[in-house]
Amino acid sequence: MKKILLPVFIFAFVTTSAEVLEDTIRTKKKERHSKSTLTTRLHTMGYFSFTGRIISPNPALDFFYTYDRKQWGFVLFKAFDLYDHTTSNNFTLAMFRKNFKITDRLTISPQIGTILEQSFSFADKGSDIASIIITSYRVSNNLTVDQTMIFGNLVVDQAERDWFNRVRFLYTNGHWDVTALFWHNNKLIDHDNSEYFSTGINVYYSRIKMSEHFLLSAGVSGLTMPCSTNKGEYPQRNGVFFTLAGYIH
Repeated sequence: MKKILLPVFIFAFVTTSAEVLEDTIRTKKKERHSKSTLTTRLHTMGYFSFTGRIISPNPALDFFYTYDRKQWGFVLFKAFDLYDHTTSNNFTLAMFRKNFKITDRLTISPQIGTILEQSFSFADKGSDIASIIITSYRVSNNLTVDQTMIFGNLVVDQAERDWFNRVRFLYTNGHWDVTALFWHNNKLIDHDNSEYFSTGINVYYSRIKMSEHFLLSAGVSGLTMPCSTNKGEYPQRNGVFFTLAGYIH
């Protein structure tokens, strides 16, 4: 009996070990050293979330591409005014970024790159080096608070340099995403001494799975600008607009 059981035991051990080794190799092959995502959004108004302004009353289309590795990442954002290619809502933002995880809840992400004004050419007057610093704190699995500082026109045209601040409260539960936002374009480094305040809210029904790598979102946003010291540069546009977004990962 022992002579029969011993070969059976050895065979079972070798077979199991081979299966474990195969699974381990397969898992290692699936490990990804980078991640790319693309978000495409269609808005009924031209809106830029970083600065908190309705830039154009025309419908707009934008693309947001991200590429992330363990040590660094890259983001590319392109906005189009669908009716008028000469408005301010024709521009490109490109940034390299680095995430510093201070704690399990606190992350700081500095970014450096460029914002290209593209109303008339690939890089109109006003295109310059810019920087973005995002500080994010995860309060719970459903609630995150982040603060963003955007610095524009840092090198080429410092007479037009600007500093925007944005604070967001992001609540997520299932398919629902609700975000309260507050913006302040301060005059601490501005030469034209202009500033404005604005606030808004986004309500989205998100992560509608269309396929393994494609998700849909739809939502409504409201924005109001109660104060602006330079209505020519920053008109007090208030409005409600709708967004349809596709997310590819």
